[in-house]
Amino acid sequence: MKYKKIGNRIWQGPPATKKFDMEEKPHGQWPIFIGPIWAGTKLRKDLHRVKAKTVGHYGVKPPYILFCNHNCFYDFYIMTSLLIGHRGHFPGAVDDFIGREWMARRIGIFPTRKFTTDMNLVFVARKVLKNGEIYGLYPEAKYSLCGITETIPDSVGQLVKLCRVPVVAMKMKGHHIFNPFWNQKSLRWFLKTEAEHCLLMTADEVSKATVEEINEKIRAALEHDDWRWQSENRVEVKKKTRAEGLHNVLYKCAACGCETKMSTKGAQIICGECNKSWTLNFYGELEADKGETEFKFPSDWYKWEREEVRKEIYAGTYRTECDIKVNDLPNAKGFIYMGKGHLVHDYDGFNVKGIREYDGKEFSMEIPALHQYACHIEYKYKYGWKRDCINLNTLEDTWYIFPEDSNVKVTKIALATEEIFNKRYAEEGVKKKIRQNKITE
Repeated sequence: MKYKKIGNRIWQGPPATKKFDMEEKPHGQWPIFIGPIWAGTKLRKDLHRVKAKTVGHYGVKPPYILFCNHNCFYDFYIMTSLLIGHRGHFPGAVDDFIGREWMARRIGIFPTRKFTTDMNLVFVARKVLKNGEIYGLYPEAKYSLCGITETIPDSVGQLVKLCRVPVVAMKMKGHHIFNPFWNQKSLRWFLKTEAEHCLLMTADEVSKATVEEINEKIRAALEHDDWRWQSENRVEVKKKTRAEGLHNVLYKCAACGCETKMSTKGAQIICGECNKSWTLNFYGELEADKGETEFKFPSDWYKWEREEVRKEIYAGTYRTECDIKVNDLPNAKGFIYMGKGHLVHDYDGFNVKGIREYDGKEFSMEIPALHQYACHIEYKYKYGWKRDCINLNTLEDTWYIFPEDSNVKVTKIALATEEIFNKRYAEEGVKKKIRQNKITE
């Protein structure tokens, strides 16, 4: 059966029979590619005049686990340039393999599906470390939406405890300002950035520490706020369109609370409901054009939005329901358009149902709230009709879900996913303690 192309890397036709091989053994970095990779990443580092520094005593050699914060693709260039002389292996989301799987696997990347319990990551980690190499992770598992630290799961500490090798942290500053997730075309060429790396824990310290202590150290080491960094270091961004796209993240008006009428133009963010506007100045600071400035930094506005979503969840009023289009990503060739459907996201988790366009059969995906601590979203996704979408995964499938209603804010869904998980997880912990007490009694 022939496939019909209906978009950028999107095909219409029967379900694909060939899927990503998630268990293929990692190839490692082929020697033929190492020289060009190191040369290219060093050039990027030098062009941006990156200020790299070591915090405390470093001097650690592989094997070790490397943790980095994650803001944009530029992170990979700087991280690699600071590891010159050593080879690493890194998990990458399956969408990173579209059109380049052969190369990706041979420069040390192996596929995974975001926010799933993928035990293959553990097997690969142990093999890589046993071979005396670096196992690298971006524990947030997605780009930061607003230049601050995203959720780092407890499983990170469990992995470290299991592997019992040194832990190195690398924190990069200014990358969100250079290439913000909410407008990835808005590159600020040759913006000065910083990177610092340190030996976070020795193997002996790992063996003595609890999982909770390990997690606490990793989260503290990667904590950052690019907007405050920009302001404190007076890093100028004079681009006239520097705020365009910021309304994707700051979807809720800080003045009137409207969630559907925020927009941006040039350096301004504007509410179409109450007509209040703010200007993003050269140093990443917000200034109300009239009246009170509710939040000096976009990151503080974003944190307030999270609090507002949390209030809805605790009040039992949060629910997103809408019609959708669904694309399946079976392999590196691209997406298969599945058809139209319906999405419900509430306190129970995600529920997706629809009718497959090809043969009229039903399709569905249900992810309980406690099985997903976060979700990945995209703004104006290049492989999806330039529309916002939600990325949902199981161990077998990766679906990109596009709300038909433009008033559905994917940022709110992302925040709600995390806050619902946190509340359900806390409740489950209380239940476990109650059950344990009853057994003890």
